[in-house]
Amino acid sequence: MTSSLGRWGKSTLLATKAPTPLQSPLLRLKERLRQAVARFLNREVATYELKVPNNMARLYQHIRKGDVVLVEGQLRLSQLVKYTTQSQWSHCALYVGDELLHRGGRLREQALADFGELADRLLIEALTDEGVVAAPLAKYRWHNIRLCRPYGIDPADLDGVIDAVVADLGKQYDSRNFLDLALMLLSPVKFGPLKTRTIQTCLGNCTDLQVICSGMIAKAFQRVGYPILPQIEVGDPPDEKLLETDPYRRPLTMRHYSQILPRDFDLSPNFQVIKFNIIEGGQFDYKHLTWKQAGTKPS
Repeated sequence: MTSSLGRWGKSTLLATKAPTPLQSPLLRLKERLRQAVARFLNREVATYELKVPNNMARLYQHIRKGDVVLVEGQLRLSQLVKYTTQSQWSHCALYVGDELLHRGGRLREQALADFGELADRLLIEALTDEGVVAAPLAKYRWHNIRLCRPYGIDPADLDGVIDAVVADLGKQYDSRNFLDLALMLLSPVKFGPLKTRTIQTCLGNCTDLQVICSGMIAKAFQRVGYPILPQIEVGDPPDEKLLETDPYRRPLTMRHYSQILPRDFDLSPNFQVIKFNIIEGGQFDYKHLTWKQAGTKPS
């Protein structure tokens, strides 16, 4: 949903702006207020703790096209998203690697112009202030991140997922989708439209021209029938036999992609978490770690 751009500046690839129409004074005032709020929320927080430094060589070695990269952002808006969703993850992006280079034409030329030697290690993401853009994976090298890999997905379907997300480049961010999500998650009482909303209700402006980060990726996976976090029918009261079987053997209901959150890729039973820093390398010996005296392990 949100992230900070860190030291990489803006990710301009195929980000487009619609021409600004003539506006009344009231509309101009509302726009200025919106921009002021956006500037405030898109500032970095004073304190951000990088839990584990990212070994970039291992990250490049183990990440694959189609992996979903979850990010704990550094912006004030990121903190708002984390509070709203009750999750560490405030943003997500899809790793496409060198896909834009292989497609040639304008995509290749602009990727090389914008990112140079990093153009073969790209993400596609939806940002609040820029819409859908490409960015180098290294942009998040100083962030807490998690790789989530779609387990067992057919290669042709994975190509379809990547095609769909590449086609979203240039689309705008759907701020209303985020507001609807926040209202749905935080409202203790269901009133008005909230009373009739189901997990299949579209949130936001519901157009093909606007997306949010998680919804964009979820829609691409759902187009090929790959689940993120479907609703599983457990019965009322819950059927104890469900705890002894594959949960996907019960009837499933697809959540609307506009209701998918970054955390859902982490919670999904069919997205594999890739621990690239240590476990994927196969070299972890906890018996020979170096501990500081003030933080020694308990005896």
